[in-house]
This record gives sequence, structure tokens and C-alpha cells, in this order.
Amino acid sequence: MRLSAASTPPSRPRPVAACLVLALAAAELGVFPLARPSLLGLQGVSGAGAVLVAAALLACAAHLWARPANATTSGAAALVLGLLSYPLANLGGFLIGMFLALLGGSLALAWRGAEGGFEAAPAAVDAAVGAEL
Repeated sequence: MRLSAASTPPSRPRPVAACLVLALAAAELGVFPLARPSLLGLQGVSGAGAVLVAAALLACAAHLWARPANATTSGAAALVLGLLSYPLANLGGFLIGMFLALLGGSLALAWRGAEGGFEAAPAAVDAAVGAEL
């Protein structure tokens, strides 16, 4: 019996929440400048900056999904892009896109995979506490 790709569990855990929040931030930052692409030239630096920041955040989300072991790199880049969206993209997409980017970057930085996760922490704590007693 052959299993389809949809029914098999993923081979490694992925930071799904961070990817979704970063994709939402990219969509929110890019929706207003791209609502009328014919006016993108009239929007100037702010419109082009918003589109570029949105594309970079979407690339961070894709990189985070494809390479979860490098979550620190994607998270740090998303945090920097979120902070840059404030002056570049109309107050960070009315502050909503900026906060979503900062939340997604923070989730990516806080994420730990199964191989180096929280399972090993209690044994290390028990050993440290037992050494002090």
C-alpha cells in the first residue's frame, strides 16, 4: 500500500506559526501599494519600499519553511525588516504589518526543533540541581 504525500507526517517539525505570521505580515504590507499597480509610480519611495519589504518578508517565510534549522537567520532578518517597515512602508502598514513581522520574527527566534529542543533541558537541570545538593 502506497501512502500519498498528504497523508504522511512531515519528516521534521517546522515553525508553522512563525511562517504563517510572516506571510500575513507580507500580505498586509503589500496589499495597499499593489491594490492599484498603475499608481505604484506615483506612490514613490514609500510604495516601492513597502513592496520590497513585503517580498523580503515572504522570502523569510519561505526560507523558514524550507530550512527550519536556520530559523535564527530568518527570524533575525524578519525582525530587521519589521523595524525597517516603519519608515519605509507607511508606518509599517498602519503598524499592523510591523507588529506581525516582529511577532513572526520573534516566534522564529524562539522556535526549537525536535533535535535540540526542550526534552534535553530537564535532565540537565536535574544534574545541576543534584550536583549542588
